[in-house]
Amino acid sequence: MTTQAERDRNADAAPPESTHGIYVYGILGSSYALPDDLASIGDDETPVRLVSHEGLAAAISEVNLNRPLGTPDDLRSHEEVLDTIAAERTVLPMRFGAVVSSVDAVVDELLAQHHELFEAALAELDGTVQFTVGGRYLDSAHIREVVAEQPEVRELRESLQGVPPEAGYDERLRLGEMVSNAVVAKREADANQLIEAMSPYVAGTAVHEVGGEDDAFDVAMLVERGRRDDFENALDGLGEQWSGRIQLRLVGPLAPYDFLPER
Repeated sequence: MTTQAERDRNADAAPPESTHGIYVYGILGSSYALPDDLASIGDDETPVRLVSHEGLAAAISEVNLNRPLGTPDDLRSHEEVLDTIAAERTVLPMRFGAVVSSVDAVVDELLAQHHELFEAALAELDGTVQFTVGGRYLDSAHIREVVAEQPEVRELRESLQGVPPEAGYDERLRLGEMVSNAVVAKREADANQLIEAMSPYVAGTAVHEVGGEDDAFDVAMLVERGRRDDFENALDGLGEQWSGRIQLRLVGPLAPYDFLPER
């Protein structure tokens, strides 16, 4: 027989916490059918699906909350889902690791609560897709150009040849600073040339900092879908112009990570 005290304790007991949540990849219009083979985040390999509300949809999948998100495989799956959708439709990428408690929370706390914001952002990005163009200087072409173009650099460099490192320390520092400043200016000029050449086909650009010694530039471009072939052909032409100097790398189509409207 259950006593009153036991019944009171059972009533006050907290419900068990759920071991699963809903991972949200991105927001898009609801009139879209997802591919069947999208690789979802999580150990259970649950399918990616859409949950809709008044013309909007969120791409979601169920995830196990007993293990932390954030592995390289998780990030790859997150980007693969978004970029696969972006190849065909405009999608607003959510921050990596966005998890809510339930499908109802996706509708009530995300789609309904931010409906106007999402609609406006989708309209602003409609008809575009992101590509990223990277450039790498071949065989230190940028350094050779700096030496050839700047007599002061060339003369200082020649004057230090054969000088013991400890004897020319200050001058070597000055030479390094001069070359570094010249390389920064050259990278900026080359990025600007890229942007100008692609400007007829893009709706926006975002220049990223580069870290490698031979990196020339890394520029995100918001490309009009209807002009994608023209964009790629123009980029091929620029690549031929820079043959032997800069090697270009095109990544995309991607979700518009760099062009989400600020609200």
